[in-house]
Amino acid sequence: MSKRVRYIISSLLSGVAFYFYINLPYESQYYGLLVGIVLIAFCFWFGLGITFGQSLYTRLMSIILPVGFFVGFALFTTLLPQSLLIMLFLSAFFALIIYIMFLVGNVFLVSIGSRMPPLYRSAYTVGFMLLLITSFFLFNSLFSFRFTYWLNAILVFVISALIFLYLFYSVTIELADDGADKPMWYYVLVPSFLLAQLSLVLSFWPVGILKGSIYLVAIIYVISSLMQMELRDRLFKRSWFTFVWIFIAIVLGMIFTTSWR
Repeated sequence: MSKRVRYIISSLLSGVAFYFYINLPYESQYYGLLVGIVLIAFCFWFGLGITFGQSLYTRLMSIILPVGFFVGFALFTTLLPQSLLIMLFLSAFFALIIYIMFLVGNVFLVSIGSRMPPLYRSAYTVGFMLLLITSFFLFNSLFSFRFTYWLNAILVFVISALIFLYLFYSVTIELADDGADKPMWYYVLVPSFLLAQLSLVLSFWPVGILKGSIYLVAIIYVISSLMQMELRDRLFKRSWFTFVWIFIAIVLGMIFTTSWR
């Protein structure tokens, strides 16, 4: 069976599973979420041809993005109006995104062996955009539960750690030594801690769920851009100034668009 056929079968199966999930009664959706996570993981391992003989790191990195997207998008869609047409559209959209993630994941796996295929740059850009979208859905869903500030911080830290872990993996693929000399946990834990601290602020700041999620994603964009340039030894003074100004613009946006009434 060719790779393309496996991608199509796995994407369709994922779309069908997503359709069944959003049709579950509310009290059963959390059980459906757990089943869906396992199903998406095995679909990706099957589609990408990843076996249990490969390293745990490779197996984990291959499913962080699709599983994260499934969890975030699934929780987000529970807030939308329910109708047959909308549910079919959401399921088809989910299957399409999963298929695109298969293409990105395949390029990343090939990159490990051949160091830097021509499609790597495009795959990285698409993967990065999907990572930001996934982050938005996850944060939006998290804030919708209206947890206490300390639980928000813990969960944002966990989500951010997985996001930056995947980012580290996707960037270091093109390095000559696959980033073996880079302190991985430094690039994962430090920015995750910063995001967790920001979530504490947003827990008391009346920005709302949507704006709070967008601000976190914007900060992830700034940190991720600086991180990938630093990993590639291309972080110059001009780049620093560019992203510092972007960060200042984000902070000013938070201040001046907040209503304290």
